[in-house]
Amino acid sequence: MNRKQEIFLWIGLIIIQVMIVFPPVGRLQGDPGSVDGPPVSSIVTGWTQNYGVITRDYINIRFGLLAAQLIIVAAVTAAVVYTLREKEHTYDGH
Repeated sequence: MNRKQEIFLWIGLIIIQVMIVFPPVGRLQGDPGSVDGPPVSSIVTGWTQNYGVITRDYINIRFGLLAAQLIIVAAVTAAVVYTLREKEHTYDGH
């Protein structure tokens, strides 16, 4: 495996890990009637802390969409790694 293949393999693995940590969810807002105080939201995303991360909100994850995304990224990564392989040169002896 050459250097370019390793780089693209690592990029694909990092993208897959980020997609698993931040999966697509069906809804990002909680029920306002069930919150006792003001919801605490993330400064970066603006989402409430209880939604959007797999460890906190696994009920609303769209598993079909997540599986499709994972398959697409894995296929593209495999195709790029295969395309960047070193080609063997055959010589006739001339």
